[in-house]
Amino acid sequence: MYSVQIVVGRLVEVRLVTPTSMKDIEGLRSGLLQLFQQRPGKLVFISDLTGATVFTPEEADMVLEVFKADNPRIERSAFLLNRGVFFHRQVERLISQAKNPARRSFLEPDELKAFLVAALTDAEHGRLSRFLSERP
Repeated sequence: MYSVQIVVGRLVEVRLVTPTSMKDIEGLRSGLLQLFQQRPGKLVFISDLTGATVFTPEEADMVLEVFKADNPRIERSAFLLNRGVFFHRQVERLISQAKNPARRSFLEPDELKAFLVAALTDAEHGRLSRFLSERP
């Protein structure tokens, strides 16, 4: 299951929960393309992947394609991960391969907020806190 939306300003909210499928990753990509068409300029991303587990090789390849395609539109992008070692390593590898230093992963919500806060308006910061509190 996935969701992608903008509720406030330029803050793109992504949530991904397993089990995932190629259809979910394709839907996520399509949702992002729609947002990019509706919102010009750079965007700030918060992705809650705490409910996700390791991607299949095919899913990981598609995620990497999405990351690379999104690079020009990212001001900052933060991924909140669960403590699964293999998933954490997989996401870190995908982030590294996408080659965008504005994209980072976190295990702690407070560290994630500290990374994003400089790029957010007050309204976006408030929404970020609400999004993180809504985690399943």
